[in-house]
Parts: sequence; C-alpha cells; structure tokens
Amino acid sequence: MPESTIPEAETSSDELMLVITREFQVPISAVWSALTDPEQAPAWWGPRGFHTPRESIDADLEIGGLYRACMIQDATGQQYWWSGVHTDIEPPNLFVFTHAWDKTDGTRGFETEVTFRLEEVDGGTRMTFTQGPFDTAENRDANGTGWRESFDRLAEHLRGVA
Repeated sequence: MPESTIPEAETSSDELMLVITREFQVPISAVWSALTDPEQAPAWWGPRGFHTPRESIDADLEIGGLYRACMIQDATGQQYWWSGVHTDIEPPNLFVFTHAWDKTDGTRGFETEVTFRLEEVDGGTRMTFTQGPFDTAENRDANGTGWRESFDRLAEHLRGVA
C-alpha cells in the first residue's frame, strides 16, 4: 500500500494566542500598581526558580516608552533578557506592550503583543491576560507555563500588600 501524505494542519492566529484569566481579591488599584511599578516587579516577575533584579529593569511607562528587563534562572545564573514598547496605557484598566526575548547576539526574537485588561468584580479584580500571536503552539505553551507561575507569585505578592 502506498504511503499517504497527511497535510499539516494549519494553525490560525487565534490558536496561537495565549489567554489567561485570574481573579484577585484586592482592589483594581493594587493590581494595576503591581503590573506597572518596577519596584514591585521583582516580587513576582518570572516563574518559580527565576528572579528579576530591580536593577535590571529599565522602563519608561508611557505610550511609546521602551522597557527592558532580565530574568535570571536561580539554579544556573542564566540570563534571559526581554524588551518591548508600551503601546497602550489606560489606568487602571488596560496595559498593552510588545514583548520579545533578546537573542544572545543582541537582536530581538519573535515579537508578540501582551495585553492586561483589568475590571472590578465582586470587590476584587479580574485580570484577563493575552499574548500573541506566537510563531508556534510550543512557544505559546511554554510562555503560558511561565506566565501562570508568575501570576501565582503575583497573587502571593498581592495578598502581602493588600
């Protein structure tokens, strides 16, 4: 029997979007502050086993403003730099920026758009996070793992500051 060729499934840009929704039992102002204040970032940026030193964070929090930061793997000391541009800032509900991991040669990798939408719900805050579209489902899923752990850390941080 001849070998048949199965066409590769095409992946739509919707399928390459990462969407995470979380609710925090703190006021919207506390969540907004944690998302936009570089002083709070080291408390929650990065998955478990990584840290982001305050001195590595350079951010100009205005539309068109650039940012750059470094996440360091605790076990190895490996540095992961990322950067982008703030494209929409509407306190306390909307924070949008581009995101790309920097390559070892200093160039930027594949760029995605990150959106944080915040809304008040039942005395707390619902955060809807989207990122993408990604170049591959594997990159979407890997970023999803990292963000979910970061948001676990964000929830712990918010409980401590509320």
